[in-house]
Amino acid sequence: MKILITGVSGFIGRHLYNALSPQGHHVIGCSRNEIVNINWQKLNFNQNVEDWQQQLQAIDLVINAVGIYQQSTSQSFSYVHDEGPSRLFEACNNLSVKVIQISAIGAELEHPVTEFLSSKRNADQALLKGNDANIVLYPGIVLGEQGRSTRQLSLLARLFCMPLAFGRNKEIPLISIHQLTNYIVELIDNWPTSKQTVVLVAKPETMEHLLNNLRQWMGLGKGCFISIPKPLTNMTFYLFPNLSVGAFNKQSIKMLSAYSTKEVIPIVNETASDSLLKNNATASFNKAIKLKMLFYVNLITLSIIWIVSGLSSLLNIEQSRELISLIGIEGSLGDTIIFTAAVGDIFLGILLFLPKHRRWIIKIQISVIIIYSLIIAIFIPLFWLHPFAPIIKNAAMIVLALYLLIEEKE
Repeated sequence: MKILITGVSGFIGRHLYNALSPQGHHVIGCSRNEIVNINWQKLNFNQNVEDWQQQLQAIDLVINAVGIYQQSTSQSFSYVHDEGPSRLFEACNNLSVKVIQISAIGAELEHPVTEFLSSKRNADQALLKGNDANIVLYPGIVLGEQGRSTRQLSLLARLFCMPLAFGRNKEIPLISIHQLTNYIVELIDNWPTSKQTVVLVAKPETMEHLLNNLRQWMGLGKGCFISIPKPLTNMTFYLFPNLSVGAFNKQSIKMLSAYSTKEVIPIVNETASDSLLKNNATASFNKAIKLKMLFYVNLITLSIIWIVSGLSSLLNIEQSRELISLIGIEGSLGDTIIFTAAVGDIFLGILLFLPKHRRWIIKIQISVIIIYSLIIAIFIPLFWLHPFAPIIKNAAMIVLALYLLIEEKE
């Protein structure tokens, strides 16, 4: 069978390519950016139905694995999950090409709880209106080394005291990448005669069970847990609606909190994390998680330095006045500069936790540190030999900020 996988650069798409190629299928990977060492075609969701029909010549099956966790200025949920796939599905219907749409758990509900799920559902319904026996799959959170959710969950699991945002007994809809790919490989070999929609979850498990298994998977012992009250979680995302820690943001928290596994029949009698335990996490994965933890530790450290610096300037106003008088500024002008700089420092520390603007905030911080250092070096040269070495420490802060800037880009 000749199979086209859209979204082959993603976690699920790449695993499907690697799982289906050895089965004797002629598999083509389709993505926006070229991938070497595979049979690749360019993905263009802007193209019309006629262009898709040209690209689908001789294709027997399309697997759509395209998806994004968060919207950006160039990629909205509607564009990536709905408008582009709907044109693709129309072309498939015109050519009688079979389709497997990989949606997301929660999108099968009549009234999805988030915009992410609503955009998925729109494309699902467009596909199911077609004439062919197409399939829509609704997998739970997919676990695997390359999965964004797995990396973020593993960061939590590496903490000795792990926060539980959903309660100790809340079951999470999960499936491992191995369970998912095995199901799809068997599905292709035994294609149904009519349209199907299938919710794909492994045996349900609690977050506590999952995190303990992830610790074991990474070669760690058991840890302890701290339950986070739901009102605190809701208040945090109310105050900071754009807050995001990896795959966990306002959308994902709302999805997981609202979803119930009680009416879902597992496709296997094995939890997703138990499936992971069949093999230990690789050394490269463990190293990547440690480095990511270091990134967050450095991020928090830099934020605290800025916030404490601003508060210190305000709480020790007399010392601040003495310092600024050394460069010839006194009186109300000096107080205005002290207050403005202190408040600015506090905000620069707080804004580090907004990922959307973090790169710009770090660049501003570096610029401010350089300006502060030049002023001190020129107007207060005695500080070069100060016992606390403020100028040299500013250089260390610049290096720390540059590290965060590089990691944030990655």
